[in-house]
Amino acid sequence: MVNLICKVNIPFESEKNIEYNIRASSVMHGLLMEKISPDYAGKMHDNISRPFSQYVRYENNRNIWTVSAIGKEACENIITPVLNLKTAYIKYKNDNISFGNPEKICFSFDDFLNKNYISDEKNITRKLDIITPASFKSSGQYVILPTLRLIFLSIARKFDSVFGIENNNYEVLADEIEKNVSAVNYTLSGSSFSLEGIKIPSFTGNIKLKINGENDFKSYISMLCDLSQYSGIGIKTALGMGQVISEKL
Repeated sequence: MVNLICKVNIPFESEKNIEYNIRASSVMHGLLMEKISPDYAGKMHDNISRPFSQYVRYENNRNIWTVSAIGKEACENIITPVLNLKTAYIKYKNDNISFGNPEKICFSFDDFLNKNYISDEKNITRKLDIITPASFKSSGQYVILPTLRLIFLSIARKFDSVFGIENNNYEVLADEIEKNVSAVNYTLSGSSFSLEGIKIPSFTGNIKLKINGENDFKSYISMLCDLSQYSGIGIKTALGMGQVISEKL
């Protein structure tokens, strides 16, 4: 299967020596939408479960724009145009930026599954570092104290949407998560994400997980942990929220 999972980290320089951070992510989302085809931009506008995420940070004295995509169509329509960018004008900063050499990480769908396959009977541990403000919505309300159910179902739904999986029973999956996945340690703190003058209540921090169960289940949850680094978790990941770094401990 050729379906791809890709991430690019692109350094960029500011003509005005501005240090860009997470607050600029919504602006870079606008730039991204300008550079992709109008047909695909319209499709993304109508797709609640967007197959990409992106955010901006200032790290090691460099501005870095990270863009991730899940699935061949998203990689072709989002990653390829981003890699072709050389310069851009950022209107709200009245600033010209120039892009440097990108770092690109890509996996085929099969390779991604294989690298997360668990073949022994031991429990496994994973750590999720939520590095930009994350939030969920349930019954019309923001949820800033995350449950493992909310975290993993948000990733699973995006995975299923991209890869055309229609028969996943989320209630059964939620029960399996509550039974076999536990938080053995966490450090979370309240935060907020500003978007068009509105502050969205959210959280950042890390969660250390222990995963039990059958090997297929452990492999699946391990895969979702890994996928979170590309999909993000929760709401508005295309605008910079819910970005994750995951590691196997």
